[in-house]
Amino acid sequence: MINNLSNKKISTNKITLALIISAFIGVAVSFSDFYMFHLFLVVAYAVLIYRFKENNFVLDLDIFTRKYIPTSILILSWYLFSLFWTPDFILGLKYTFYIFCGITITISFVSYSYNIVNLNKIFSLLSYFLFLEIIVGLIESFTAFRMPISSYSSIAHVFGKEPVNFSELDNLFFYSGIRPPTGFRWNTNDLAICMIISLPFFLCHKKTLIKIFGILSITTIIIMTASRAVFLAMLLVYFLYLFFIKKRIGTLALILITSAGILWGMLQLRQSDNPRINELANSIGAATLFFTGQLDVGGSIEWRRELVDNGLNAFYGSYGLGLGAGGSVANQQIIGPVAGRFTSMHNFWVELLVEGGILTVIIIFIWLVSIIHELFIISRISINKRLKYYSQSLFLSVIAFIPASIAASSTIYLFPMWIMFGFAISVISISKKEKLTFYSES
Repeated sequence: MINNLSNKKISTNKITLALIISAFIGVAVSFSDFYMFHLFLVVAYAVLIYRFKENNFVLDLDIFTRKYIPTSILILSWYLFSLFWTPDFILGLKYTFYIFCGITITISFVSYSYNIVNLNKIFSLLSYFLFLEIIVGLIESFTAFRMPISSYSSIAHVFGKEPVNFSELDNLFFYSGIRPPTGFRWNTNDLAICMIISLPFFLCHKKTLIKIFGILSITTIIIMTASRAVFLAMLLVYFLYLFFIKKRIGTLALILITSAGILWGMLQLRQSDNPRINELANSIGAATLFFTGQLDVGGSIEWRRELVDNGLNAFYGSYGLGLGAGGSVANQQIIGPVAGRFTSMHNFWVELLVEGGILTVIIIFIWLVSIIHELFIISRISINKRLKYYSQSLFLSVIAFIPASIAASSTIYLFPMWIMFGFAISVISISKKEKLTFYSES
């Protein structure tokens, strides 16, 4: 009987692990809107229903009592309730399904990582796939190679995807004939966000070779994506790392002064008679203006501002309640696509405000601040080296995600975000268990 229960647990764990890994891979293995993740999602819920039946229809609700999980369930419930007033019910259902998938990923991660052994196991597996994505991203950055399912792939249509029209892009590098990387993410901005979430795990790593590889590789990929918000988030990560983790304020000041001096010097060389120096100086000058928003290639800032304005105007009309699930896209479709093609908000935080209302934004804000605060405390007081490493990395990752998420059309269906939340909650949960164990043994 005991062996039978143990085998069931192992079987369930394998399915949960497959679900999480397939979530990280995401759109890279898919046809049209159906991902490998969706297949494992169906299998996971089928097994859950079977276990529920075998357990005499008694549910184990322990996972829903874990800290931060009830808040996510509350948010899902609110979006379900908002289907009563959303301007487009079908879009609302689709958006709610996105949130349902995301919360399933987060809960699955927390459920699987009930101890440090399992947490280490899933981290190791995710690390292998992250390494593979970094290699793909670097190859895409400097060669003509593209993942079959990439917005710039010539065979994307074979997989039910619609390739990007290069003439409609607003990426700085397209004007130089360079095609930015997409990795497993289909979209350059989504790849950049995934990279910035991953960067702190290399920054905080103890092995020098891994640290240098990660820093150089991810910085290169983020620069090649030309994702303005993520680039600025990357600078924030480096600043916070030196200030809070390494506590090298003198080094930080030196870097800031040196960087400012180099940029100033390059800008002064724009009028150089040497053609190569002149070209380099003007390229760096153009990139600097682009990333700071002073150079609006393709009207990116303009159409993003128009999308936000349209969304906020509709939000004001809802008296703070929000338009409901999928409401921001539905509202923009009624008005008409911005620049002839954009209906997604292209600002995750404004999207939450417009659709979920002021109450949702306040709840999520408190939720995030609380997670960041707990991770910071754990990073300072934990005596477990692995938990200390995880908490330091996630502290930077969650903070970096806040400004970086503005780059994407929407991150509600960006699975690495939900994995990050599940990882953070798991670290906090395990840390509390270890603390209680320590005090009880004392």
